[in-house]
Amino acid sequence: MSGKTLAALLGILALAIFLRFWDLRSTPPGLYPDEAMNGNNGVEALAGEGFRVFYPDNNGREGLFINIQALSVKYFGNEPWALRLVSGIFGVLTVWGIFLLTRNLFYSEAHRDRLALLASFFLATGLWHINFSRIGFRAIMAPFFLVWGLYFFFKFYNDIGSPQKQMLQAAAGGLLFGLGFHSYIAYRIAPILLALPIIAGWNKPRRETCFPCLSLIFILFMAMAIIPLALYFLDNPSDFLGRTSQISIFTQASPLKALAVNIAKTAGMFWVYGDPNWRHNFSASPELPLILGVFFLVGLVTALKNISRFNNLFLLAMLDVVLLPVVISSEGLPHALRSIIAIPPVMILSALGAYTIFTKMRDWLSSQTTRYPQYTHQLGRIKKEIGLLGAVLLLALAVNSYDTYFNRWAPRTEVYAAFNARDWEMAMYLKNLPNDLDKYIVITGERIDPRIVTISSQAVLFGTNTFLTEERERKNFHYLSPEELEKSITTNPYRWVEIVFLGEENKQLASALLKKYPNMQMRPEGSFIVLALSP
Repeated sequence: MSGKTLAALLGILALAIFLRFWDLRSTPPGLYPDEAMNGNNGVEALAGEGFRVFYPDNNGREGLFINIQALSVKYFGNEPWALRLVSGIFGVLTVWGIFLLTRNLFYSEAHRDRLALLASFFLATGLWHINFSRIGFRAIMAPFFLVWGLYFFFKFYNDIGSPQKQMLQAAAGGLLFGLGFHSYIAYRIAPILLALPIIAGWNKPRRETCFPCLSLIFILFMAMAIIPLALYFLDNPSDFLGRTSQISIFTQASPLKALAVNIAKTAGMFWVYGDPNWRHNFSASPELPLILGVFFLVGLVTALKNISRFNNLFLLAMLDVVLLPVVISSEGLPHALRSIIAIPPVMILSALGAYTIFTKMRDWLSSQTTRYPQYTHQLGRIKKEIGLLGAVLLLALAVNSYDTYFNRWAPRTEVYAAFNARDWEMAMYLKNLPNDLDKYIVITGERIDPRIVTISSQAVLFGTNTFLTEERERKNFHYLSPEELEKSITTNPYRWVEIVFLGEENKQLASALLKKYPNMQMRPEGSFIVLALSP
């Protein structure tokens, strides 16, 4: 790697760090219940329950990400940014990993460094990846383990290093690739990706080492990483599929029709209509901005035209395979989160498209210079202007992502609602009340579980650190239904009580309580209402 390439890579990584950590304390706002559930499971693990390979709450989640988040909470406290910090770290490391993967995937080609830099830049500045690098969802680990596992695979596939080093590469790659199974359910399709390079490499002449042996080492270490999770699923088979069986197209009357519709929606999300969920995207915008969308389309066409080359064939197969779990699901398509594992091949193909466009321009100018030497000066100036245009386009991608995320997306009321920011504000209010004051959190429309309370209450439980029963008792937090509230007030008529409502604001219930108890007062506290009952 040249000094210029290294300097460019460091600049891209610095940009990735900035876009993933800038203003992380307040952006995105609030704390979504799925994120808070991760944090509460982590708190529970730290309190003595121990780290788990799988957490069955909230439809079940692989435990690796939650366990890492628990360590962050241990050192930084019950803060949303402590949960999201872990996502940002995985996001930045994925930017580095996609550079290394692209460089090794195009190992035999002279322009591999430029392709690798473009792929890493597109990932660093891609709003799709930036957004999920700033949310505490375990899915952000899927692209990370995919690119790093494949990077080490292609290191020994390309005969890089001594036999001893290649065995280490195979072991590291297998371990990282296998750990991807601990990230997100859609990752389970990933082993199919290994079939093509293993078949292609099996008959490929090798200089010093046995490729089948290295492949077996890779698979062995992959299996070692999967074993803890596999053992859990053997004991708890119902947790294996989670919600997958509920949202599969095979539960519909016409699966083939549903599949065709899903393929069209998923393909369209890159250029036409993206995820409409404000938590995942900006107002159903295409997942790729216009410039990157053009690059991706050209990259697809280029790879198809040159499909006989292994790297192009692998990229196309990779894109198809990782999107398979998306198109066979029947809920909420297009779905940016469920498609997150497709980000690496999309960015590498976009890099291929961008490089192809500018290479074609450069080659055309060179041919014109040969044909019309009298215009050498003018053509040289055009060549410089095209280079400047390329730099401007790249700068525009970075500026557009920053502007879209921080200036246009983050302040929207839809985003405030999507991340349940009101519940987090409620948590901060309750957290600062005296421990000896009875605090009643009234939950309507949900069944209250003795341990986790409800999914919608997770942000309040995390922010007030009252997920554990002993903490609730010590701080006098009472999570109850409206019926239980009446009973509690009647039982303790001589204590100061503060009442807040979780979920939809029940103004009718609040009005009824005000009429029934003359010594009760209502006061607004920002985005929610507090009822105060004095003895």
